[in-house]
Parts: sequence; structure tokens; C-alpha cells
Amino acid sequence: MKQSYTRRNFLSTGTCALGAAAFGSTLATHTNAQAAAVEITRTDLGYAWLLEGAGCNVVVMPGMSENGALMIDGGLAANSDVLMAAVQEVTRQERVHTLINTHFHPEQTGSNERIGADGGLIIAHENTKLCLQNTVMSATFEGRYGPLADAGIPTQTLRSDGKMKFAGQEIIYGYLPAAHTNGDIFLYFPLLDMLIAGGPVTTDQWPILDIKQGAWMGGLINAYDRLASIVSADTTVIPAHGPMTNGTAIVRMRNMYSELHLTLAEQLNLGMGWDDVVAMNPLKQYEEQYGSADYFLETAMRSLQLAYEPD
Repeated sequence: MKQSYTRRNFLSTGTCALGAAAFGSTLATHTNAQAAAVEITRTDLGYAWLLEGAGCNVVVMPGMSENGALMIDGGLAANSDVLMAAVQEVTRQERVHTLINTHFHPEQTGSNERIGADGGLIIAHENTKLCLQNTVMSATFEGRYGPLADAGIPTQTLRSDGKMKFAGQEIIYGYLPAAHTNGDIFLYFPLLDMLIAGGPVTTDQWPILDIKQGAWMGGLINAYDRLASIVSADTTVIPAHGPMTNGTAIVRMRNMYSELHLTLAEQLNLGMGWDDVVAMNPLKQYEEQYGSADYFLETAMRSLQLAYEPD
């Protein structure tokens, strides 16, 4: 049986759940810069396309009886015009029928208002809707984000796991609590053997633990355990950021983060702080692929420090 990371088993397993208090220190901005000119690259996935360059990875699929396309995540608002032109070009459809937000961050929700105003259905986890209805802070950007106009608020919300259909394709979805934000979901397309992993998975940078919005290290590990149980070796995996990958890589990343968790738990039990962990840098061997691990190690350790509650 896989270990589920919870508050009460932290000292024995090296983890615990993040409390409700927000982390108050000022953090560096980690959201993608809004470039004046963007170029959207297109990858044919077999009845779906991966569009890169709008601020996050966007997957689109033409509809059938739906009279419009399916779009998963919407890029930054500044890039929405260019992105939507690319969506129309690859799907050969004039509008987006359904937009699914994998979480609330600006690079996922920048097309919400225009799609909603055009009558599109917007689907997200109920916590994502709550964030978009209010002005929120995040570890991923400076200042505050939202609320979106009413047209950009999700009109259908998800709470846990389930299934839906679009253009004859079954879509299995699931909730990944506290993995990247408090409202992350994944989407799996069995006919395409394609997993859209959402915010917890990045392949060219370290994932961000948005500790101001409920994320913590144990949630990230649980998310990778869940995703690893879904994929096969050759499953196409679309991360939130970076090149697409496969199921084998998801298992490898799960193992990497699980090993890190054990190291952080050991250091925490020895009384070490986040600055000690950054100095020892247990992720140094992976920095050529993912970049400097300093910020990720800091937030990972801080999330455990904030979460710790003695029995």
C-alpha cells in the first residue's frame, strides 16, 4: 500500500499537512514574463494538439456535436489573442466550446474572460473557482491576482474524481490536493493514452509549491504517487511547463521527490532549517536539467516547517 502523507504521521514518515496559515514572507516572482511578442509552436498529438509559448502548455481538441473546441488551460491574458488564433488554425473551429483550468494561476486562466464572454463553458475545481472570484496572493507572482470578471469564472466545478466526455473521447479527471495549489486537477484521455498532469509536473524547471495557496511537499509527493499509478511507460504526459514527456519520466520524478522528502524529514528532525537544506543542496545532480534548486528547496522545507504540528 502506498503511504499517504498526513499531519499525524509526519514524524514517522517525514511529512505532515499544511495548516491554514499563509506564509507571510515576500517571495520572488516566478510567473512567466509576459512577452510583447510570442510565437506559438504546435505539436500534433493525434486528434489533439499541444500549443506552447502562451505562458503554459495548452492542449486543444476539435469538437464534434459540441460545435466548438476543447481547450485545456488558456495561457497568459497578454498572449490570448495569438493563442486563440492558433487554436482556430489547428482545430478549424471558430470558438472554444469548453475550457478546463487545471488550476487558478494567471498563465492557466488568461483566456477565461474572452471564452466565457463568447458563451464557452469553463470547468475547474471548486477551489480554483473560489480563487478566481476573489483577489488572492500567491508564491508565484508579486502583488495580487483577480478577481476575474464574471464571464471568466468557471461555470461548472469539480470536487474530487470522475469522468466526462468530449468529441467522443472519455476524459478521466482527478483532484490533486495541495500539490501545487489548493485546486489542481489532472486529465487522462484513455483513447489517446495522454495525461495532462497540470501544475505539479514541470520538465524544464522545478515545480512551484504555492504555499500561500495550500501547497506543500507532502501534497506534491501524493500527486506524483497518483499520477504514477495512472501512466504506462509510453503514456504521453503533458506538463504545465516544459517539453512533453512519458510515463517512465513520471515514475522517475516521483522517486526523485520521494528521496528528497526523506532527506528533508531527516534534516527537520535534526533541527535544520531551510537555509541549511539550500546550502547542502541534495538536488545538485539534477540542476543541469531543472536549473537552480534553491527556491524549490526553500519552499519545500518551509512547507514542512509550517505544516509541523506535534501530536
